[in-house]
Amino acid sequence: MDESLFVLLLLSGLSCSSSAVSRQYNYINLRMSWSDAQSYCRERFTDLATVDTMDDVKRLINTVDAGYNGSVWIGLKRGTQKCWGWSNREDKLQQHTNWKYRHLKDEDECGDFALGVWQSYPCSSNLPFVCYSESIGLISMQKLKNWTEAQSFCRKRYTDLVNIRNSKEHKQLKSVTPLGSWIWTGLYRNSWEWSDKLSRFFRYWAAGQPSQSAGSGDCVSMSQNNSGKWFVDNCYQQRPFICYDYKVIKKQIVSLNFSCKEKCALNNPSAQTAILNKISEKLKSLGMENNSNIQWRKQELEDVFHENKVENKKPGCTQTHGDLCHLGD
Repeated sequence: MDESLFVLLLLSGLSCSSSAVSRQYNYINLRMSWSDAQSYCRERFTDLATVDTMDDVKRLINTVDAGYNGSVWIGLKRGTQKCWGWSNREDKLQQHTNWKYRHLKDEDECGDFALGVWQSYPCSSNLPFVCYSESIGLISMQKLKNWTEAQSFCRKRYTDLVNIRNSKEHKQLKSVTPLGSWIWTGLYRNSWEWSDKLSRFFRYWAAGQPSQSAGSGDCVSMSQNNSGKWFVDNCYQQRPFICYDYKVIKKQIVSLNFSCKEKCALNNPSAQTAILNKISEKLKSLGMENNSNIQWRKQELEDVFHENKVENKKPGCTQTHGDLCHLGD
């Protein structure tokens, strides 16, 4: 690449900065009981791992040493109080409810939708269910599954079991539910709580979990050889564990302007890669490349660079701009 173009790349443009907080997982290859692991994490990090999404599950799996295939402690443990919540959300039903029956028994219960109202029902029962997808909406499934099986099915193929946060979503669910049918929703009730006390209702139980049998345990481990799914475990078992901490990620966006003698072909992937390589070389020579991630900022289905509409520009000259995103500690 022409050196003058590279200088122009570094010196032209408008820069803006921001920062975000990200949860960072740390695998600890020491065998401890759940309580000892909790103390270790709180002394050196923030707490035992809390999990919000399937992306977090994948990050946990990748955090564990490649050669280890056993179970590891995460921060979930059986508590003393039970509450209702949604499968993939933090909401404790503070925004919207529409109950008909709630049988507050000792065992865990799940929520079904029938004749436009909510009912509690044993999670082990087999019912049709409704999934939701962030891209296509609600999907009605007439297969009979228990609540955990229905949740796994929806997460594998779509996003999750349907969650209802307001009257509009309630009407949408009613419109796809066959008249007279009882269907599973993402509503469930149990006493599991996270070590850091944050309200998170995401769960990723293995088949047949959480176990209700006597002596099964009150703590939760993640199985590395079962796609990261969770099992109820005896809290005194000695296992490795995962802690989490918060990491501040600084983000800087630089808007770059180019002038070309002919039409700029900067949306060619090879040209964009060449520019990024030059920037990386320059940052490295200045000692600024460590803990950095440089990439083009691109909107979905859009090009990185766009031609500027400039009046009175020189004949044969094209002016183009694009945004560069820099992430670092």
